[in-house]
Order: sequence, then C-alpha cells, then structure tokens
Amino acid sequence: MNSKKRVAKKGLGVSMAVIMVFIYSIIPGFMPIQPYDSIAYAATNGGVFIETIGSPGGMQGDDNVSVGFQIENNRGEAVTVQSMRLTIGGSGVTVNENSGSIVIPSGGKQTISFSVTIAKTAATGERTCSFNANLKDQSGADLANQKTLEASTFFTVYEKMSTEGTDSKTVAAVDISHSIEPSGGFVQGNDNKLKIEFYNYGNTTIKNAVVSLNLPDGLSIYNGSNQVQLGYVSVGTRKTAEFPITVKDGIESKNYAIEVQVLGLNFMNGDVVAKKTFYIPVQGDGDFSTNSIAITNVSIPDEVNSGTPFDLSFTVQNTGTSDVKNVKVAVEPADGIINKSRNIFIDNIPKGGSKQYSVKLYSFDGADEKSYPIKITAAPTNTSDKETTTGVTQYATVTLLSDGETAKKPQLMVDSYSYGGNAVQAGTDFYLNLSIFNTSGKTLSNIKVSLNNADGVFVPVGGSNAFFIDSIKAKGHYTKNIRLTTKPQAEQKTAPITVAMSYETGSGEPLEATDTIAIPVTQKSRLVVDDIVPPMEVYAGQQGTCEVQFYNMGKTPLNNLRVNCEGDFDVMESNSYYVGNMESGKSDSYRFNFIPREEGTMQGTITFTFEDGNGEAQFLEVPFTFETMAAPVFEEDPSMTGEPPKQTPWALIIAGIVIAVGVIGGVLFKKHRKKKLNAALEIEDNYDLDAESDATKEQQL
Repeated sequence: MNSKKRVAKKGLGVSMAVIMVFIYSIIPGFMPIQPYDSIAYAATNGGVFIETIGSPGGMQGDDNVSVGFQIENNRGEAVTVQSMRLTIGGSGVTVNENSGSIVIPSGGKQTISFSVTIAKTAATGERTCSFNANLKDQSGADLANQKTLEASTFFTVYEKMSTEGTDSKTVAAVDISHSIEPSGGFVQGNDNKLKIEFYNYGNTTIKNAVVSLNLPDGLSIYNGSNQVQLGYVSVGTRKTAEFPITVKDGIESKNYAIEVQVLGLNFMNGDVVAKKTFYIPVQGDGDFSTNSIAITNVSIPDEVNSGTPFDLSFTVQNTGTSDVKNVKVAVEPADGIINKSRNIFIDNIPKGGSKQYSVKLYSFDGADEKSYPIKITAAPTNTSDKETTTGVTQYATVTLLSDGETAKKPQLMVDSYSYGGNAVQAGTDFYLNLSIFNTSGKTLSNIKVSLNNADGVFVPVGGSNAFFIDSIKAKGHYTKNIRLTTKPQAEQKTAPITVAMSYETGSGEPLEATDTIAIPVTQKSRLVVDDIVPPMEVYAGQQGTCEVQFYNMGKTPLNNLRVNCEGDFDVMESNSYYVGNMESGKSDSYRFNFIPREEGTMQGTITFTFEDGNGEAQFLEVPFTFETMAAPVFEEDPSMTGEPPKQTPWALIIAGIVIAVGVIGGVLFKKHRKKKLNAALEIEDNYDLDAESDATKEQQL
C-alpha cells in the first residue's frame, strides 16, 4: 500500500511580515502608523521588509559605531537593493557611506551595516535615524509596487563616562572648568577671585544644584559663603559661580589644591555628586628674570610616521644668581599633534640648577604629511610685570610621514557577512553577502577581492570568485553579494573561505589584507519508510499487530530518533519506540499494536521525530488505513437447555479399554505359558516310562 510522506520543521508558523501583507490585501487603504519603529514596511503589497538590528547608539567620542539592518525579501523574485543611505539628525554625528549593492533571493534575508562616528562634543540623547534605498528587479528596472525601501528608528548618543559601571541610559554629567584673577596666580591679600563654570552635558536636568569649595590652609572665602545656589541646570546649559578668595600673609609659594563639588537632585537618578580638584598657583617670594632662564637640550625625532607616538624631552636651566620659584613650563603642540601626557609643570628652580622634562606626543593616522612646530615656554606665575609674563620660548619641529615602510598601514577588513540562515545545505545555491570596511582615515582604491576555499566546497554561479571596487572612502563600507553553489558531496562541517584583498593608498602604494570567514554546510536528512502492509484480517474489538521497516538513507546521523503511532483505535500499552541515534546506512523496524473501535476504515499515523545534523528538530509522518471487519459470532444449539451439555468421558473410556486389553492379554499369556509347561512335563514323563521299561527288559534278560 502506498503512503504519503512529508517532512516539516518543528515550530513552523506564519511570520509577522506575511500577516501584514495579508491584512494589506483584504483591507483597502490600511497602513499601520509606527513612526521610528524597528520594522518598516515600505509600500503596500511590496514584499520587501527591513528591520533594525538592535538599538542603534554609541558614546561620545566613538569613531566606529555600527548601525545594522536586516532586509527580508518575501517576493517571488530576486531583488537588488542599491543606493543605500543612512541619515542621523543633529550635529556631531557623521555617517560613513555604504556603497555597492546587494541581491536578495526570493524568501532570503541579508544584512547591511553603516559605520558612524560620534564627536566628543555631540549632544546626548535620542536622534532620528532614517534609512533609504532603491529597489530593482534583476533586469535593473524599478521594482513593481515598491520602488524604495525605508526605515525609521532612533539613534542614541550616550555620555562617555556614564556607561562605566552602570547599565542606565539616563545620565547626569557635569563638566567643571575654572579661571582665576590674577591670571598668573593668587597673591597675598583679598584681591583674588575664583570663577567656576558648570556645563551639563548629560541627558537629564539637574535640580537644585549647589556648588561648594573645599579650601586648603592659608586660603579662605572673603566676606562670603563657600556655597552658591545654581538652581536648575538644563541639558546643554552652562552656569557660573564666583568666589572671592583671601590669601593670608606669609603663605608658601606653590600650587594649592581647591576641591569643587556639585550637589543636586536629579529627576531620574536621585542625588548627583560631581567633584573636581584644581591646582591654583599662589605667588611667593623670589624674582624672575627671563635672562636667567634657558630652555636647552631639546630632543625630538626628525621624522615619525603618522599614528606613531613619540617623545619630546628638554631641560630648563636657571643661570641666575638667585632661586626662581613657581616657573610655569608648558608644551603646546600644533594642530594635528596631541599631547598624551602632562603638558604643564610648575616648579622651583634653584640658582645654577636645572629641571628635565619629557612629554609623550601622538598624531592621528592619516595626518597631513608636513612639518609640525611644538612650542615650549617657561614663564613666571607670580609677577605683575607684563614684560616678563611671556617668559622664554623655544620651538621644536617634527615631520610626519603619511606613509612609510614602518607606518601603520591602512586596512581593509570584512566586518560582517551573512549567507541567508544558520547553515547552507549541500547541493544548493545561496547568496554570500560581504561587508568590507575601510578602517583607515584615507580613501583606498583599485581594490580587488578574491574568495578561495581549499576543498572546493563553494563554487561561484554565473561569474568569477573575484570582484573589483574602484574605491572605498575613509571609514566607509562596501557591500557585495556573490552567488555561490555548494558541492552536493560536501561533508557536513564548517567550511572556511579566505577573503584576499589587494588595494592601493592615495600615493599608489600596493597593500594586501586577508580575512577568513566560515560557513557551516549541512547535508539533508533522509529517512525512508517502507510501505505499510496491513494484517490479513483485522476485526473490530480484537487486537492486531503491524510492523514496518525504516532506513537512514542520508549522509548524516539521525539523532534522538523516536517513533510513535496514533489514530482512531485503542491500545493496551504505549506504542512509542525510542531508537536513539541512527547512523547513516542503518535500518530498523517498528511494531505497533492496535484495537479497532468499530467496523469500517481505521485510520492512523506513524510519526518519526528526530534531530538533524544541525540539531534542528524534524519529523516524518506516515499515514495508513486498515479495513476492519466485524468480529465473528458463534450461534448456540436451540435444543440445548439452560444446563450446560454433558460431555462424553472419552478419556475414561479409552483408559478402561486399555486396562481391559491389558488384563485379557495377561490371562491369555498365562494360559499359553501353562500349556507349554504341561506339554514339557508330559514329554518328561514319557521319557521316564521308556527308561523304566528298558530297565525291566534288561533285568528279564
């Protein structure tokens, strides 16, 4: 008997996208209102949907924030997505372009990503984030019913320090800066002022803010309080507080630590505490003469590669006849070079003595190739003489090389890839979606990308294993789809693909980069079940038994195989059979019992459940039907009374006959034996008589 077999994955259901398309088709004019939702439906009956991956956002100062989308094609044709654009509102956030295009097969999914740079001064909070792309069919024409694909969501900028040790996205952050009068440092007396400025760069208003000072010995508030009420400090606003400072007579000349503290009640997080310590120079005794101070022994590399840190060292000498106190030594590099260490020093230099200083400098990768000046100054902090406040100045020069043999090379890398699911089935085609990212600050050009796999598991379809890209801008992405087929005999495993990239910098220098991606390959599970042959006779109400053979004819094991039978019949015990793991090429049988409930057609289904090589649950259902007959009925003899009939005791009769035959045989045997014995006696008697007669005759003679 032939039986219908079908295999289906466990847990299949109707996706949300299909439900929405169905609603669109039956309700004219229906369109859900979902501004900035994570899933966007670009057009009624379009069939191409886009979903935001995760919650886009990053911290101030991040320069490689990824914003990703997953695009699903539910149309009956392949779709090309091109001219992809991402726009984020507000200033301080820069989106690096993603050029290229992707091809999504019918029923497939692909991911795309953009790289976003967030400035350190970018305002915190949510911003609108919009994606837009054009949709084409395989001929290059606009896609019918859906020419564009759009998505709207939010991009959130978080304050840099707020994420350390907390998961909260509500941040109260205050930046505290200061200025002093006199600008060179406090002097003895009451004519000193400390001005504090507060900037709320968090994402929540600070309520009832209070600023207070903690002053060291020798400094005090002049005719006032050490606290100032600031009130409400809104996000992005600045407020100032000014404190009059008295410096007592005879104080030592040095830098004094003044601690500033801000207290407040935040709407979301409760109490807010921000602290910062400033080191304020205070004028002491001693004269300063520019003629007695010299900057010598300046040491710096002549040339360094951009992106490479380097050191600047120098010596400040006091050639005068008296000590010099509170000399401010500062290093000021030109734009393009950053000081990574301390750049201001306040020191006392004894007569005839010197101090040595060293700072670490750094330039960003991609800085312009030229010479950069670095200014070194030594100036007084305790004089009112305007002619000497500028101090002495010395310049050091370094030349940055944009490219060189030891320079940091601009890099291309595969930052994401997808292949339409969790695994690729052997013997089928799929689209590999590659996203290539230019990590450097320069445009890279003449890019050749080649895909190679040693075992020949993947082969390009209708094209080459390599493609060419004119250029990728700095921090930009390029997305490419490649159609591949998988070798039918491929072993079920994760197969590596080497992505080799050759490219050139702006100066034409050839460079190379290599990445390795991995794609899992799976073999199709194949469980074959023989036709079910029904028993010869099946009776309603009587137990029957049936057996069926099954085979693993696939190339991978069937794990946790279990067989069960159900239908419109009853059982006396469980019909489940646990096979366990069934290797490729093995066979087994399944026997089940049943008791038909009624005469007619009995229907049932044998269900095989197992896990394939990827660990996904599968099942195979084999339906069957048996024709059930009525149970036979035995009629009673109408002449019989209500009493049970008496049966003839044949056993006793036969036993009696056997005994009788035995007795008769014994009697006959005894008589026969006696007769023979008598005959023998008669012969003996006759012999005796003859002997006696012969003896008599001899005597007579």
